[in-house]
Amino acid sequence: MIRAMSKGDNDFIYIYSIYEGSDKTDIYYLASCANHQGLIVYREIELFDIEILNDNYISLREFDFLAGSNDKMHPVLFNFLKNDWEIYEGIVEGQLEPWLIFQKQLGHRP
Repeated sequence: MIRAMSKGDNDFIYIYSIYEGSDKTDIYYLASCANHQGLIVYREIELFDIEILNDNYISLREFDFLAGSNDKMHPVLFNFLKNDWEIYEGIVEGQLEPWLIFQKQLGHRP
């Protein structure tokens, strides 16, 4: 699990995907936060104290390079991206049923 602090609201976010922008100058983080259902895109300059937490559920090797050459994605989220676009889209948008399915697959983590 990767966690960071948001500069905007000074609260923890949990990162599920990391990717470069098309211009290759910005890095973006797709993450969840406590006061929002769904995933939000953060730019690197909006975050601080990015840290990798000890996680028995997933190894860092599984997290790395699943989605593409410079992209990194949590395997649970990647599985939805690869196998069920509608649920993936619902997770990102914060639709209740897909969000609950995602949370269940994560083991009810943030």
